[in-house]
Amino acid sequence: MSYTISWEPHAANITYLDRVTFDQFMDAIVTIHANEDYATIHYVIHDMLGANDVDFSEVDMTKIVAHELGARYTNTRVRPAVVSTNPTMGDMIQVFSQMTQLEVGFFTNIADAREWCTQ
Repeated sequence: MSYTISWEPHAANITYLDRVTFDQFMDAIVTIHANEDYATIHYVIHDMLGANDVDFSEVDMTKIVAHELGARYTNTRVRPAVVSTNPTMGDMIQVFSQMTQLEVGFFTNIADAREWCTQ
């Protein structure tokens, strides 16, 4: 598994390592969304600093968007943030935000992401 999930009061943190495939990313998202605490969390931080490769296609992005929009019916206030120094990830976040019309924070360090999420 290329990720770990840690829970804290009103938040979930997903830390990704090495190569992250679409299936692994979706598995992490589904795990978060299916958890009984999802309805009450305020943010999810996707820590991609340890990921050296992300393998998603445009079709994969559409599937992620569909799942995320469905989860919004359970909890409309979740603020997602992605932490990465990879410019391609920043581009992917922009596409995701345009497709979903959701605000997603993109940061290069955890502290800034956490500060944004808790505003």
